[in-house]
Amino acid sequence: MLEKAGLVFAVALSFVAVDANSAEIVLERTGVEKLVVQALFKDQGRLVLARGPCTSYLEQPSVTLANGRIQIRSHLSARVGFVVNGDCAGVGLASWTKVSGRPVSVGSAVRLEDIRIDEVEDADTRAVLANLRLSALFPKAVDLDVQSAVQTMLAQSASQIQTTVESFGFEDVSVVNEKLSMKFNFKLVGR
Repeated sequence: MLEKAGLVFAVALSFVAVDANSAEIVLERTGVEKLVVQALFKDQGRLVLARGPCTSYLEQPSVTLANGRIQIRSHLSARVGFVVNGDCAGVGLASWTKVSGRPVSVGSAVRLEDIRIDEVEDADTRAVLANLRLSALFPKAVDLDVQSAVQTMLAQSASQIQTTVESFGFEDVSVVNEKLSMKFNFKLVGR
């Protein structure tokens, strides 16, 4: 029984030690919003979903961090229909929308998965968004290469020692207290 208690204590201690050795980068809402705008809304402040006479795009993005997700609220403008003689014969739609995804680690980067449409003002606009395959566009919304960021930060230090990040691994990526938290371990070698 004493051996079992000792094993439980050793395992618990190892979890504490792992957490104590990890590094953490925390981005507030404004930082995540800057990443989303920079990565997605590159076309004059728009995320173009469909080009041509029948076009659709999202604009005026704002980001919130809640319920373990990154939520992107934006305005959708769309002209939906068929191209006839070079023009779009159809209807115009405009609506505020909210799309969200759960941040996860992929290699040394953070991306979004489990993309879903959380809110749309009207049913017609919801149908348009569902057909535009947003889940293929949004995983790159948060594409922060943390390993490269750590390496760049170290390279810019005023130290005489040259450093290299030799190994890198995420422990946790989550939305906590309206912030994006990225905990990771890395091995740093100096020359």
